[in-house]
Amino acid sequence: MKMRLRQMFVIAALLLGWVNSSYAKGYKPAKVYVFGFAASFNDSTIYMTDIQQVDAYLVNDRTHFLANREDYSYQLRSYLQDNGLEHYPTCVTMFAENEKQAMKKYVKLRNRYEKSKKKYIIKGIAESQFGYKTVEPDELAVYNSSQNPGKKTRKSKKKIRPEEDGDK
Repeated sequence: MKMRLRQMFVIAALLLGWVNSSYAKGYKPAKVYVFGFAASFNDSTIYMTDIQQVDAYLVNDRTHFLANREDYSYQLRSYLQDNGLEHYPTCVTMFAENEKQAMKKYVKLRNRYEKSKKKYIIKGIAESQFGYKTVEPDELAVYNSSQNPGKKTRKSKKKIRPEEDGDK
């Protein structure tokens, strides 16, 4: 009886460890709401896309970052360059896990440029003109928790004096 109980415990522990390790180190699929923002330092025109629902992947840890988020920004940049934008824009893609949070971020960003002392021209990009495409997470760039160490160790500030010949 004890041997059977021990075997079941070992099997349960192995299965639990396998499920946790395969899920914890990767990404989780999610429906997110994204919008893009583009600006150039050489131009006073700001471009903002509509809020769009996209099937994406979030990093499976406490941060829930959008996996390969720079690729979404490159999609917007390519679209703007293909449509005759002369200056290279700096593009940012913002996201939220629900539409209400996305709308709050969108309105806050838009108000920042509408109410600015410097006058900006805000141009909207409709979803019919530009749509984000799902980006699969890179297999080689699996998020590793060791990239974000918890505590930094301090080095001692004690100075070591070189030994002198007369100390021996």
